[in-house]
Amino acid sequence: MSQFDKVEVMDFLINVLKDHERSLDTLISRAEEVVSERQYDDADKQENSVPLKVVLKDWDEFKRRINKVELVCFDHVDSVLIISATTGKKVYEYREKTPEINEELVEFSEKHGENNTENYRLSIGLELVLRKTDSTPESEEPSFMYDIDPQYTRNWLSKELGVHQDFIVCGDIEL
Repeated sequence: MSQFDKVEVMDFLINVLKDHERSLDTLISRAEEVVSERQYDDADKQENSVPLKVVLKDWDEFKRRINKVELVCFDHVDSVLIISATTGKKVYEYREKTPEINEELVEFSEKHGENNTENYRLSIGLELVLRKTDSTPESEEPSFMYDIDPQYTRNWLSKELGVHQDFIVCGDIEL
């Protein structure tokens, strides 16, 4: 093969490679557009979708499921402790019923004063405080109920769930 033929073969190979490069650039650009459109559609669908609420009965499962938590809320409503956590488009909720107040506990509290009451520890380890409630027009006598101390509960949840206290609030998540 002559020197001239070798140069022509090299020119041919270079031109073929340039054509392939242009084709690949076009295909890559189109693929990027398709992926970008797909991500935009997925984001749009997520914005318009309704959050999913999952109520769990097992505390350990609740803790396992709330990775990348955005917000934790807690409240004590109608003798039920409710702890909710948002993770993306899911809201996980844990509920535990607090015990009824018995007569012996009320008598003990009345004899020893409000500061010497028996606290109650839930199955998850959170401590509730026995509080005296004001009398109502129907009943002249004050009643007692277990309640949560918001600051203690915030500290306890922060340690238990590994979430900074700034992301834990006393309240509820409404869907």
